[in-house]
Parts: sequence; structure tokens; C-alpha cells
Amino acid sequence: MKIFFLIIFLLTSNLSSNQDNNSSRKKAAVLEAALNKEPSIYEKLLSLDYIHRNVTQKILIFSSNLDHTLEGWVNDDENISKEDVEICIKEEEEAYSLFSIVNLYDDFFKDDTFLSTTNKSYIRIRWGAEQNGEEGFSFLNNVRVNLRLPKTEDSLYLFIGDDEDDETKTFNNTNIDKTTSVGVKYMLNNLDVLNGSIFGGFRGVTNPFIKLRIQYPIAFKYILFRPVQYVEYAYEDEFKEETQLYFDYRLASRKDLVRLSLRRHTETHLDGMHYSTQLSYLSTLKHGVGYQVYTNLSGRTQAQTTIPANIKYNVIPTAGVYNYSTGIVWKQQFFKRYLFYELQPLVEFPQQYDYNANYIFRANLELYFGDI
Repeated sequence: MKIFFLIIFLLTSNLSSNQDNNSSRKKAAVLEAALNKEPSIYEKLLSLDYIHRNVTQKILIFSSNLDHTLEGWVNDDENISKEDVEICIKEEEEAYSLFSIVNLYDDFFKDDTFLSTTNKSYIRIRWGAEQNGEEGFSFLNNVRVNLRLPKTEDSLYLFIGDDEDDETKTFNNTNIDKTTSVGVKYMLNNLDVLNGSIFGGFRGVTNPFIKLRIQYPIAFKYILFRPVQYVEYAYEDEFKEETQLYFDYRLASRKDLVRLSLRRHTETHLDGMHYSTQLSYLSTLKHGVGYQVYTNLSGRTQAQTTIPANIKYNVIPTAGVYNYSTGIVWKQQFFKRYLFYELQPLVEFPQQYDYNANYIFRANLELYFGDI
């Protein structure tokens, strides 16, 4: 009988030992999952889904570490490693927050980086007018449509209007009438963190074109950097390429942004390179009300002609900076969630007016139907 109890005692001890070993292995596995984290988010290219997925995973891992049994073990033996995990989670949450607020402003002001990259269908109609001190009164109307075609895995879209037609830009504005673009856009969804699109269509019956657009977001600790590259061939205009660089920095208020944008482009029928840079401050007062204050300069490496653009001032165009401007864009939602108005007073100092101040006021009414 004593031998029987002795055998039972040994089996029970062995089972308890196995349970302890299993528990230790589970603890080690959870800790290893927490420590074998992917490289810092600032060392990798980003997309909104990528950030969200990584933040979610690491928050789940961190929550597991808060279990009281494992927490005591980690505090005793691996406290530094746990702190590293906490720092990583905080950094990635900051990156996600920065990316989200940048996207919020792009969506609100309908920045081209938003209109060209969103996978949602939308219709945007703008009726506008401009009072120009030197050139008088003019209209600045614009239509832009992006409709997802069914059964195409969210990849194929019908578009009307693109960045070439958009007269809402606060820099490099022109009064030259342009034929509205119409065509099909194919979004390259298999590029992971890259955002790529191919446009094919017409600007007028006799001017077919094809264009490739690539956006490449990179997050640093406090800055979101987004290089954008366009390459286009059109039958009438031939080749054109444009590079855009956006640097977004969130201020201490955590809701205001400072944005530096740089642009350069070349064309087959233009000598040299054209460039522009703009520094903007973006803020919001409440839901549906936002504004941006900006200053801009535009330049060229070669003048295209020696004929004065304006008889009144008789200034011969030269290379270098040919226009300075500064202004405010005020945008507010009213009446319905799809109806906005926008006011933009600005002053510019263009070379064609011998760098004399030219005062401009623009007003726009915008209808935007998103995610239709």
C-alpha cells in the first residue's frame, strides 16, 4: 500500500513539474513574441493599413505582458526589454496619429495627394470666381469625378478631370483654359506601401495621354515625408515629368500642421526646368472649419521667350524666380455635410508686372459627394 501511494506521489510531482515547464515555455514564447518585434516604424516605408496593422499587433502583445503572472517575471528579469517594447509602441502610435491628421487635412482641403490616391468613389463640383487686380474678373469652375467600376477588385476607375485640370491649387495657377481630362485609372494595389496609379484617357478628342503616378510615404520621428512622381506622355504635348515632395510636421498642439511642398517639372516643348516651393500652416477651429496660411515662390531655369508678357510693364522674362505670393485659404462646411464654401485672398508679386503687388480674391462653392 505504501508503494502505491509513493507511485501516486511521484506521478503527481511529475505532472506538476510538466505544468510548470509548460507555463515557463508559454511565458518565454510570449516574451519572445514581444521582443522579436519588427524594425522601428521609422525605418520602414509606411501605408495607413501597414501602420494600423503593426500598432494593433504590438498593442496585443503588450497587453499580454500585463498579465500579473508574466508581469512579475518580466519586471524581475527583463525590465529593460519591456521598456523597449513600450517605446516602440509609443513611437508607432505617434506615427499613426501623424499620418491620420495629415490625411484628415488632405481630405478636408481635397489635396491632390488625397484625390489621386483614395480608393473611394467621389464627385466634386466647384463653382468659383476670381477678382484679379491686374487681369479683372474671371470664373474658375472645375469638375472632378472618380467612379469605381464594379467587379474590378477596387482597381479600375472612371475619372473625369485630374491634376492637370485642377484650378484650386494655391500655386502655379494659370488662366489658360484646358480641356477636361476623361479616361480610366488603374490603381496598382499590389505595391504594398507604395501608392501607384496609371491613367489613360483624352484631353480633347485629338490629344490622348497616358500617365503614371507613384507616391512613396516615409515616416520619420516627427515628420511625414511623401515624394510623388508623375511621368506622362500626351500626343500633343509629348513627354512631361513632375516631382513633388511634401514634408508635414505636426506642432505641439497636436492638431496643427506645418507643410513644406517642393515641385519641379520638365516638358518636351519647354526649355529648362520649372519649380515652385510653398510653406503652409494648416489648422482647424472646429469640425467642418479649417484654414491654411501659405507663402509661395515659383521659378524657372530658362526663360521661354524674350517677348514681354504684359505690354503695360514691358518686362522681358528672365530665368530665376518669376512670382512670389502669399495668402489665406478659409474653408467651411455649411448647410449639408457635402456643401462647402472657400474664400482665398492673396497678394502676388509677378515678374510680368515688374514685381508690383497684384491683389487677388477667389471664392468657391464646392459640392463633394464621397464614398458613393
